[in-house]
Amino acid sequence: MEDPYCPNYSSCKLVNTVGFTGDEQTRTQYIQVYCEADESKWNNCKRLIVKEKFHFCPDFVMPDTNLSPDEIIDKFDDENLN
Repeated sequence: MEDPYCPNYSSCKLVNTVGFTGDEQTRTQYIQVYCEADESKWNNCKRLIVKEKFHFCPDFVMPDTNLSPDEIIDKFDDENLN
């Protein structure tokens, strides 16, 4: 049986930081839909995708963001250089 949790589950700030999404209902919904689902769901999570590609994920990234991983890193760079 495959693990029912995202491989990033134990270290993801979204999962482990109360208030990370602003409200508990949104956090719970993200966790249920992306983190505690199955591989087909968590493989669509932008937080996991970005972490796997760049070995970290900026805090502003939510699982369902429309930004591509490269756009996310560009935004991160812009915010940290300015």
